[in-house]
Amino acid sequence: MHIIHLLATRIRNLYLRHYFDKHNKIGKDVHFSRDTVIGKNCVIGNDVTFGEKVSLGDNVVIGKGATLERIVVGNGCVIEGKVIITGHGDGMITLGNETFIGHLTVLDWSADITIGDYVHIGYSYFWTHSSAKMALNGHSLSDKDDKYRPRSPITIGNFVYIGVHSTIYPGVNIGDHSLIAPNSVVAHDVEPYTMVGGTPAKYIKSTKDMIIDNG
Repeated sequence: MHIIHLLATRIRNLYLRHYFDKHNKIGKDVHFSRDTVIGKNCVIGNDVTFGEKVSLGDNVVIGKGATLERIVVGNGCVIEGKVIITGHGDGMITLGNETFIGHLTVLDWSADITIGDYVHIGYSYFWTHSSAKMALNGHSLSDKDDKYRPRSPITIGNFVYIGVHSTIYPGVNIGDHSLIAPNSVVAHDVEPYTMVGGTPAKYIKSTKDMIIDNG
């Protein structure tokens, strides 16, 4: 049965590759799940793996070695190589249009992560759960009870910049036109048009003077 399953998987992968290759550029050793959806004019790098519930819009770029699962990607997004998507739960990750996710960023879908349009994220970490109570109480790793492993979604608005090596904690909401300085730890909500930075992140200034009015 194992050999039959493996053969069926390979046949399905070849069929999907042929189907997606008609409108996209697909690299070597790309693996698709049965429910993978890819739009048009996408560029998929080598050694990319699509897990369950992945949907890409049009003109999306996925870098070498990325492993994607439980994610919906808007048009024109770039996800660089070796992005880590992980989690334990039933959350989903949603990216708006023209959003950039930097190399080695970690996205945790234990709860939902919603990221808006024109968001730029350097190599950073997004955690929607905490295992601190599990450690402090000597609780088993096999038990995912929210009492010991609470989860909470993260929401990032539109036109947001998140600098490299930043960490976004569960339950955080970051408003539109906000800027997170590099090496920041964000444990509380960030108001729109606000720059924050530090560990923990604190208010630095308004970003309104950085908005270029093209009108």
